[in-house]
Amino acid sequence: MVEFFGFCFSSFEYAVLLLVIATFGLQLYYYTGVFGRVAFKSRKEKAPPPAPAPVSVITCARNEYEALQQNLKNLLEQDYPEYEVIVVNDGSEDDSEMLLASTQAQYPHLSFRTLVQDKLFSHSKKMPLGVGIKAARYDLLLFIDADCRPSGDQWLRSMQRYFTDKTEIVLGYTRLENNPLWLRADRFMQAFHYLGKALRRKPYMGIGSNLAYRKNLFFDNKGFDGRITERLCEDRIFINKVATRTNTKVALRSEATTVSNLRISAQRWCRERLRELRSFKLCKKQHRFPELSEALVRLIFFASLALAIVQQRERSLLQAEYYPILFSLIGLFVIRFTLQIIVFVRAQRRLGEKRLIPMLFLWDLVFPFIYIALVIRSIFPAKKSRGRGVWY
Repeated sequence: MVEFFGFCFSSFEYAVLLLVIATFGLQLYYYTGVFGRVAFKSRKEKAPPPAPAPVSVITCARNEYEALQQNLKNLLEQDYPEYEVIVVNDGSEDDSEMLLASTQAQYPHLSFRTLVQDKLFSHSKKMPLGVGIKAARYDLLLFIDADCRPSGDQWLRSMQRYFTDKTEIVLGYTRLENNPLWLRADRFMQAFHYLGKALRRKPYMGIGSNLAYRKNLFFDNKGFDGRITERLCEDRIFINKVATRTNTKVALRSEATTVSNLRISAQRWCRERLRELRSFKLCKKQHRFPELSEALVRLIFFASLALAIVQQRERSLLQAEYYPILFSLIGLFVIRFTLQIIVFVRAQRRLGEKRLIPMLFLWDLVFPFIYIALVIRSIFPAKKSRGRGVWY
């Protein structure tokens, strides 16, 4: 038996209680020290924002005629004094090139490059991205996917304002539109990880649907890793390579977000998550599975808390003086639940999300199992599939 604050516990009960306390402390760290930064980090700049510098906006499209038709106008009508939009038409077989040519006549700051699709050899997205970067006239580069649109006409200005003499990378957030709540919740929770770590000066990734960096940063670091294939995420790998404690900022404004109208199936989501996990194999060792530690801590917390509550409930029925222990355990769950609500509500407002709270709590319980399964599958992959191409 082990005595703890005047209460006697078996060695097993004591170990379970210690596990609850330890994992609860780690959860507090995540929700205050990492996730909380996304929700509560001050958006006030110490110095006035810089004068708007010329910007090159780059997007790549493969058979994205409908997406370009819907979203291109939003890019071309930004409230910004000087910028260009470069669309790399990556071997499209639809009428994308015709649409781009007709749009260019109306908007002279639009230019496009067309790549011919090789029927024998496929290439990853890094090739059209490289073409767009080389074609850019300006040093500041903003990247957005063809299936995305800016949240408003202040997107470009809101992203650019974070650049200073020392800032070389700005990370943004992309909301998912017309998708299931669970998928939107996953995107939201993923943003807590990579944006929160960046705010702690430990950046490890960015997403190409809302990302900005300097052109010279790309060429000074010899561009994309030569090992990148279409099964990997070039933006994750490149940012992991070049981001440092001092050169990366996070755009924490709803007007700095982009919105994706791409409908994503569960199968496609799974493929993209696996692409992401495989990509981290080319990243720094401490970033191989960036969400795994938190998922494991969450899983252990729920399991040990449930076990401890069952144990202390049985003991309390026999010895009433143990009820405070039972209530304290329930109190830990209530504290975590309350902290979650505060962080989620605040972060939703900042990132322009709505009505995610109920699904976030469900995803909180289910995601650790799904993520661990994806990690295992990425380590022991199934047979390679063919013909899926690049997810634009």
